[in-house]
Amino acid sequence: MGDEEILDVIVVGAGPAGLACAGEAAGAGLQVIVLERGDVAGGKNLSGGRLYLEPVKDLCADLLKDAPFERPVVSETVCLCDERSSLSFRLDQPTGNSVTVLRARLDKHLANRATAKGAMVLPQQRADELVMPAGRVTGVKVGPEVLKARVVVAADGVLSFLAQQAGLRPARETHTYAVGFKEIIQLDAAVIEDRFNLPKGQGAARLYMGAVTGGLPGGGFIYTNRDSLSVGLVVQLGAVRKWRSESHLFDLLEEFKQRSDIAPLLAGGQTAEYGAHLIPEGGFGALPSPGIPGLLLAGDAAGFVLNTGPVLRGMDLALTSGVLAGRSIVAGLKARQPETCLQIYRQALKQSFIMKQMRAHKKAPIVLSSDRLYRRLPEQMVNWATDFFRVGPKGSHPRMRQAFKGLRRSLGFRGLQDLWRLMRM
Repeated sequence: MGDEEILDVIVVGAGPAGLACAGEAAGAGLQVIVLERGDVAGGKNLSGGRLYLEPVKDLCADLLKDAPFERPVVSETVCLCDERSSLSFRLDQPTGNSVTVLRARLDKHLANRATAKGAMVLPQQRADELVMPAGRVTGVKVGPEVLKARVVVAADGVLSFLAQQAGLRPARETHTYAVGFKEIIQLDAAVIEDRFNLPKGQGAARLYMGAVTGGLPGGGFIYTNRDSLSVGLVVQLGAVRKWRSESHLFDLLEEFKQRSDIAPLLAGGQTAEYGAHLIPEGGFGALPSPGIPGLLLAGDAAGFVLNTGPVLRGMDLALTSGVLAGRSIVAGLKARQPETCLQIYRQALKQSFIMKQMRAHKKAPIVLSSDRLYRRLPEQMVNWATDFFRVGPKGSHPRMRQAFKGLRRSLGFRGLQDLWRLMRM
């Protein structure tokens, strides 16, 4: 391409971050193309997850207008599990602050919104490498063709090869990643509502910790969609390598589905899809630089995932980073100073909830890597609850004071220390 054919923005990756960026930049009149290696936007994404709306309701209001959300989450449950039993803490509320989504549907909607604003979304187009003479990114190579742009945005996922080529994603320890593996199980909407005790059209999220991951750092989940369930496990990748092998993870998922407290929820359902994907979980300490001259990182490519145990967030951070990247590019290019885009983006991220929350929870990866949280603590809590509700053969049962003294003795110093660290992180 000649100099006269330089695009304003090339976005690599048609996920929430990339499409949010494209919509923002195109809506301001910039010439934007989105390169997506899949057949369609969302075609490569493993469906199922949840999106927290409160952080993005103002920033992404236009982008998410009439979005195909599955169900608003009005029931939250955390389950501590041993091999046979589970202790649950459940919150039911009239309205929730998150929704369940299927990424194939959501990403298609986001692509349509970006296209309506003037962006061009090109599927089946893979950016093979960056064009970066003298250390500044000026475009990408797509096969033998060079596409030039004033700014390139890498929104190509956790293993962003563009970020790696730019020197922004050096090799990291496996404990900074998690692997998620899940299934989408089709069920009638009325059956879902009956089994999860839900009002019509409302949704539930259930999180599981303990024996469900074989003692590995991580947890299980069930999210209710309109007429399906998203069921799966997330475990720390480094722990898997020391365990058996990645191939055994789907055996672990089968064991999870067959538990006596899980199987009745899934009975009669048909598996519609399954798969696995990596998740960046290094937290604040593992964040790369958000870019180099001519290149910005957004979403998973920038490491923007926050896991605090009961809450795992990715999509709201991806959408926000995409919008901020788009606005930063608009500001820089409108001022005819493309070299300032990265500086503006850095400042926007610094002032956003993304960096504030990731910094606030910077200790989470260390706290959540303790084996005791997934082995000893859930088992002790289940044993305590079993004793608390049990009436013995002589008609006796523990008093409240005795029960909590017993719990304290059972947990011991290290168990109490783990709980204290969880509360403080």
